[in-house]
Amino acid sequence: MLIRLSKSPLVHFFAVAGLIFAVFSMADDSPAPVSPNEIALGPEQARAIRDRFAAVWNRPPTAEELDALFHTWAKEEALVREGLALGLDRDDAAIRQRLVQKMQYIGESSAAVVAVDDATLQAFMEDNKARFTEPEEFAFDQVLLAQDDDAEQIETLRVALQQGADPLREGRGAMLPPSVPLMPAPSIDRNFGLGFHEKLAKLAPGQWQGPVQSAYGLHLVRVSDHRESVQPELADIRDRVEGEWRANRAAETREAFTRSLLQRYEVSLPAAAEVLSQ
Repeated sequence: MLIRLSKSPLVHFFAVAGLIFAVFSMADDSPAPVSPNEIALGPEQARAIRDRFAAVWNRPPTAEELDALFHTWAKEEALVREGLALGLDRDDAAIRQRLVQKMQYIGESSAAVVAVDDATLQAFMEDNKARFTEPEEFAFDQVLLAQDDDAEQIETLRVALQQGADPLREGRGAMLPPSVPLMPAPSIDRNFGLGFHEKLAKLAPGQWQGPVQSAYGLHLVRVSDHRESVQPELADIRDRVEGEWRANRAAETREAFTRSLLQRYEVSLPAAAEVLSQ
């Protein structure tokens, strides 16, 4: 039984959480006063104040500066204690949010130190291909047509462009670049309208074709380059994959930590419909 418990991931999880709680407790700057009316700055906390000053200013504080920092700490401690005694922390959204953030940090901290191998990252890549697939890219030239151009005028312009006419001279005054270098499909859609890259994919490269509809109107377009979407090798983007894997793992461990805390309480919540009707 003990052996099975020692191998349980849940046991490991609570062991890590307990260790983190212990570290936070040892690193806490608030003193443990001898009596409720005593404010005492311990040696470790005094050194921490000194070291924070040095980290910010790249030099140690003078005796006068350090003495002022100690007095500032004492005033803050008195204000905090009196505020807590008056219950000013209760029902304060900012304080609640700060506490939630700290607890969530504790809940997800184990994800930052867990070891991960290539097999795990490769499986994560396979399960999340859309995250890591590099989108297809297009380079193209374009001329925006006038709204009153008829089919004959459009065809005349297309032939002229195919024969070497300058797209910059033939444009209709739009603030769009006549030539677009290789650009990922999502960026093309952001600039020319949703689905524009899909229309480019249907065009034969090297030929002026159209009209093609964009968010601005109708265009004649010549695709000059097209690169298919690719799935990179893990070795090429390992740091990125590991970063996203750890973020995903942190979210999972944070959620598990929160669920475990909720199990300690008997939760009673009102019906949303009833509250809305009141």
